[in-house]
Amino acid sequence: MDSGAVSVHFDSGHLFLDLSDGESVEFPLGWFPVLQAATETERGHFAISLDRQQLYWPDLDEEMSISALLQSLPDRTRH
Repeated sequence: MDSGAVSVHFDSGHLFLDLSDGESVEFPLGWFPVLQAATETERGHFAISLDRQQLYWPDLDEEMSISALLQSLPDRTRH
């Protein structure tokens, strides 16, 4: 994988993922029911794995794979 997670943030309807290659991608928050139902504080308490390929919200016991997220984007160029 050529890019990994650097940060994640939210607005009222989206999850925004900032990548190490400088790209930022957004996903509908509705794709993630646990995160959609979470408080702003719960969403803000997350960890990124050392290899930058996993996101984890310990308060919610929710995790996601960066590669799986990126593969869900139909117009993303895959290398």
